Amino acid sequence: MQTKDKEKLCKVQKTILRAIIVIMMLCAFCALINNITILNIEKNENTKPLILSQNDVNRDFAENLKICATGDKAYVKIGGRPIGISIGAGGLIVVEKSSVSTKSGELSPCKDVDIQKGDVVTKVNGESVDSIYKLKNILKNSKNGKFVLAVERNDGVKNLLVQGVKSKTDGEYKLGLLLKEDVGGVGTLTFVTKDGNFAALGHHIQDGDSILSYSLDQGDIFNAEVTGVIKGERGKAGGLVADVNRLSKSIGEIKSNTDIGLYGKYDAEYDGDLYRIALKGEANVGQAQVLTTIDGTTPKFYDIDIVKVVSQSEASEKGMVISVRDKELLEKTGGIVQGMSGSPIVQNGVLIGAVTHVFVQDPTRGYAVHSRFMYDYANSLSTQSGFAIDDVNDVAA
Repeated sequence: MQTKDKEKLCKVQKTILRAIIVIMMLCAFCALINNITILNIEKNENTKPLILSQNDVNRDFAENLKICATGDKAYVKIGGRPIGISIGAGGLIVVEKSSVSTKSGELSPCKDVDIQKGDVVTKVNGESVDSIYKLKNILKNSKNGKFVLAVERNDGVKNLLVQGVKSKTDGEYKLGLLLKEDVGGVGTLTFVTKDGNFAALGHHIQDGDSILSYSLDQGDIFNAEVTGVIKGERGKAGGLVADVNRLSKSIGEIKSNTDIGLYGKYDAEYDGDLYRIALKGEANVGQAQVLTTIDGTTPKFYDIDIVKVVSQSEASEKGMVISVRDKELLEKTGGIVQGMSGSPIVQNGVLIGAVTHVFVQDPTRGYAVHSRFMYDYANSLSTQSGFAIDDVNDVAA
């Protein structure tokens, strides 16, 4: 019996020893993997070798795990369709001071008043003004031509007294200000989330007339139809020509105007195909396609190349450099044109980004934003309570 017991004990010890050896080999393999440094050398003459440290690898893994954990929420209905944009600042935007033709000659009521281009007039004599029509009624009904303007500037509000003058044309008081209600334009829808939130444009909207920027944060998007194209050429950006009926029912409400696009609630029915949002590291140098509309309302895929990918941990509208190689798109548009901003980019069946800018000196090339940043922001609208930043070399598409 002792001999049998010894044999059993020996077998148990051997089994335990083999198990320990297997565990040690697994630990050694994991340690080897965790100490690997990823070297990604991109095939672009303007790109330096990109080295990711162990911290980068861990951070990428954590971000990818977070997206994977959302399951089907990481899928969106792809866009590519043109949209009309109307965005305001909660008041009347000051474009510039002007003179008024009176019986005494040309007078400028606001000449010595501290009001500047880009200011937003929210109230006149305590009454809210969000339209030119309302302002005209206030001026028309004034008895003495004295007006107190509540003016917003850089998140601050000041009250300014303006003595209006009577126009010799209609005899009514005027302020001597050129004002506008909102900023309009054409862009491209990027996607709509499962919760009905939309993402578009991929870059910030700034008013070219008043240079007003971050106060523009409320408005609507509308259906649009592309009726023509101004072809881009070296030194001059092209653009889409589109019909937009801003008197029609809007298809979405703008809630945020950010560095990486417009976001809000999509109010209409949308039947775009489902695409998965790319994880960090999935976008690679190589062939891809852009989904955009250059005629009518139906988007189409065109061939492009991703020539540079920037590994980013913080959102930026310039996360990739793209190059158009599709012969049809090059023939009709010259490459990337204004109005294509927000056009989704697909690689290996995954939504990796959206067009943001075109290089003025080379309209076949431009920038794109990573889709995961746009998805994170659009998705966050469900849990919230509540024209572009250009370089010398590029302009918003």
